[in-house]
Amino acid sequence: MRGMILAAGEGTRLRPLTLARPKALVPILTVPIMANIVRWLSHAGITELAVNLWYRGEDIERFFGDGSSFGVSIIYLHEDEPHGTAGAVRLMGDFLCEPEEPILVIGCDEFIDLDLKAMVGFHRQSGALITISLAWVDDPRPFGVVELADDGRVVRFVEKPKDWTGGKAPVNSGVYLLQPEALRFIPKGFYDFGRQMFPKLVSEGAPIYGFASEGYWNDIGHLGNYRDANEAALRKKAPIQDCPLKEIKPFVFVHPSAEISDEAQLVPPCAVGENSVIKAGARVGAETVIGNHCHIESNAVVERTILWSQVTVAEGTHLVDCIITDGCHIQSREPLQGAILVGQGEANWNYPL
Repeated sequence: MRGMILAAGEGTRLRPLTLARPKALVPILTVPIMANIVRWLSHAGITELAVNLWYRGEDIERFFGDGSSFGVSIIYLHEDEPHGTAGAVRLMGDFLCEPEEPILVIGCDEFIDLDLKAMVGFHRQSGALITISLAWVDDPRPFGVVELADDGRVVRFVEKPKDWTGGKAPVNSGVYLLQPEALRFIPKGFYDFGRQMFPKLVSEGAPIYGFASEGYWNDIGHLGNYRDANEAALRKKAPIQDCPLKEIKPFVFVHPSAEISDEAQLVPPCAVGENSVIKAGARVGAETVIGNHCHIESNAVVERTILWSQVTVAEGTHLVDCIITDGCHIQSREPLQGAILVGQGEANWNYPL
């Protein structure tokens, strides 16, 4: 089986974070989102991958290369303009299609705990043309509801119901299994799976099935989702594949190369990345991720905050509810709360998180 990761999007809902990195490389517990997906697929035996690129595609290709360091092989589709989720898969059809094998498709932003082996088994047994992974959510209004028959066949899609009162409902969680013949239903040009192809095929009676899972799912769709994903990883509610951090005590994750003073305080759940330094008197508070190559100077306090890489928090600085991207140097006499700093600290936005 071969797979395709959709990584061409601009990540507009995650701005300003995606001004610093493409969405595929935004980190969860120091690990880029797409790196987690690639390792997950590799562990599942899906090692031949295609990736479509558009927005900041050179950054993504530079990071993953040919995929060999992740145990996979990767070929790239460089789009001159977006073709949509389905349109991009159609363009890679010659590579993706294997006799008697489904094609796996996933977005680069899916943080998901899914039994892929069970989903593939269900897909084969049901005789589906397409199987869509589903997650149960308490409030489906931002997503839309997938209505199923008793055997798992999709009956219809209810797009973003404004007045939903039905309790938990299954929603599309972004992993698809397609039989090769499904690609013939994708026209040339821009075409989207969720908005166009799936509703059309269901309305025509095609065998489209949903595979519902109780596991964790987060599509990292906006800043609040991004914080939730990091918190879920810190609390071990969602897996990071081959996580480079070690749990040195309950819910405290530290890279072996980090240097932490005996007089520093780490409050669980928290994490400290590769080659980071936590000086004496510093406090890393709960729900905080210190990325790789960061320096937390003496008596600095960082709480409910996510630092990316090469961030310095100066002596005595206090950060609360912040997201700080690569390469920033933060020095403040007053507590800095609810800020997002991008790049070299050249711009900051105060967003409700």
